[in-house]
Amino acid sequence: MTLRTASGVWDNQASYRTEFLDTAIDCSALTIPSLIPDSDRGATSVRSNRIDSLFQGVGARGVNNLSAKLLLALYPPSQPFFRLALDRQQLHRFLQEQGAQGADTEKMATQIDEGLSQIERSVLLKMDKMSLRSVLFEALKHLIVSGNGLLFIGAPGARFFGLRSFCISRDPEGEWTEIVVKEEVARRFIPKSIRKEMNAYQEDEYNEYEFCDVYTWVDRVVGDDSAQAVSWHQEYEGKKIPGTAGFSPLETCPWIPLRLHRIAGESYGRGMVEEVLGDLRSLESLSQAIVEGSLIQAQCKTLVNPNGVTRADAIARSANGAVVAGKPEDVAMLSLDKSRDFAVALQAMQLIERRLQFTFLLNEAMQRDAERVTAEEVRNMAEQLEQGLGGIYSVLSQEMQQPLVKRVVSMMEREGEIQKMPGEFISPEITTGLDAIGRGNDRARLTGFLQTIAGTMGPEAMLQYLNPREVLSRFAASDGIDTKGLIKSEEDLANEQAQAQQVQLEQQLAQSGGVIPSGNGTGPSAGPPQAVGAPG
Repeated sequence: MTLRTASGVWDNQASYRTEFLDTAIDCSALTIPSLIPDSDRGATSVRSNRIDSLFQGVGARGVNNLSAKLLLALYPPSQPFFRLALDRQQLHRFLQEQGAQGADTEKMATQIDEGLSQIERSVLLKMDKMSLRSVLFEALKHLIVSGNGLLFIGAPGARFFGLRSFCISRDPEGEWTEIVVKEEVARRFIPKSIRKEMNAYQEDEYNEYEFCDVYTWVDRVVGDDSAQAVSWHQEYEGKKIPGTAGFSPLETCPWIPLRLHRIAGESYGRGMVEEVLGDLRSLESLSQAIVEGSLIQAQCKTLVNPNGVTRADAIARSANGAVVAGKPEDVAMLSLDKSRDFAVALQAMQLIERRLQFTFLLNEAMQRDAERVTAEEVRNMAEQLEQGLGGIYSVLSQEMQQPLVKRVVSMMEREGEIQKMPGEFISPEITTGLDAIGRGNDRARLTGFLQTIAGTMGPEAMLQYLNPREVLSRFAASDGIDTKGLIKSEEDLANEQAQAQQVQLEQQLAQSGGVIPSGNGTGPSAGPPQAVGAPG
C-alpha cells in the first residue's frame, strides 16, 4: 500500500483546479495583472516577472473600489462587526434550576451583557493588533477577481494564500474536506537539524539560497462521537517536518477557506470579474484601438510630390519661417479621415465602461448624466447598488466573519486574555453586511411611516398616539447604535419631572414670600402648615 503524501495529493487536485486557475488568470490580466500572474513569480520561475500594462484602468479601479467598500461594510473601523449574543431564555432556565429568583436572573443577565460588551472591545483590539484589516483587504481583492482564497489565523498574525498557492476539495454538501498549501521556501529558512534528519543538508553555502517546495496538508477528520476536528502538518521532500503537526476543533480551525459565489457541485467558487469578463475584454480591445489609432492620427508627416519642383530635402532641412523654393501644390500634410470610426468606437467604449461602473459600484454610476442631480437621487442609487451585494454578504458572513471571530476568541481564551465563555449560552452574531442592509430597510420604512402620519394627521396629533422614546429606540436599532446610557429610561424621566415640579414649587414660594395657594385654591394660606401643638 502506497503511503499518501502531500505532494501526491497536490498533484491529483491541481489538475481539477486548472480550469478555475486559468479563468482567474484571465480575470486578473484585465483588472490587476500582478494579483494572479500567468506563472509563478518566485525565485525558481524561469519566466520573466515583467507584467504587461493595460490600455484601460476601469477593471483595476473597480476591483480596488469594491474591495474597499466590502471591507468597510464587513469590518467597519468605528464599530465591532459582531456581538456576543446571550441566550437569555436558556440562561434564565439554567439559573432557575440552580434556585435563583426571576429578578436575580434578570440582574445577572444584565451584568453578563455588560461583560460581553467589554470582551467584544478586547477581541476587536486583538484583531487590530494582528493587522487583520490589510490581510482582509488583500483577500477581498482575490475573491472579487478569482472567487477563492485561504486565510490562516495564527498566534503571530494572519496570512492569506491565493488560488495559485492551495488546492481544496469539498463534499457534495459544499463542506471542505481537504486542503493542501504549497509554498516556495528558501532552504536557509528550514532548520539545519531538520534538513540533516532528512538527509537534505549539504555544506555548500550556495545551497542555503536554493528554493524548495514545502507542503501543508490540512485534513478534516470525524471522531468516534461524530465530533468534527481538523489536523494538519507540513512536509518537505515527502517527509513530515517535526514540530509542525497541529489539531483543533472544526469551529476554531485556523484555516478558513473563502469563496465569493458558491456553485453547486464545485470545490471552488467564482469571482465577480468572471461575470463581466466579456465587457472587460471588449473594453480593452476598444481602448487599445482608440489609443493606437489616436497615436497614428497625431503624427505630423509631410508629403512631397516626387515629380514636382519642390525638393523634399529642402523642406526637411528648412527652419521655421525659412524661404524655400517650390510650389504649394507639391506639398501636403498626411491626415487620416477616421474621426467617424473613432466616434463609433468611443461610444461603444463609453457604454461598456458605464456598465462596468454599475457592477463595481463606482461613484460615476451613482449619478445620472444631467445638469441638476439631487442628493436624494444619489443616495437612492447608492442604496440600490449596495443591496445588490446581499448575496455576497450572506456568503462572507458565514464563511469569513463567523469563523474569524470564533478563531480569535478561541486564541484569546487559550492565552488567558479573556475568560472562557460557555458556548451553550453565548454565540457570536454578525451585525454588519447583510444585517446592516436589513436595518437600513427598517429605517427607510420607519421614516416613510412617520412622514406619512405627520402629513395626514399633523405633528401635534401624531405625538398623541406615538411613544417618542420607542421611536428613538427603533431609529437607534436601525443604525446599530447601543442606546444604553444614551436614551433616558422611564425612571430617569419620572425623576426629572419630580425635580422640575419641586423647583417650580420652590420658585413660587420665593416669589410669594412663603405664601402658597391653599389646598382648595380659593385663598392664600399664611405659610406652610405647622405641627399640631406647636406655639402659634
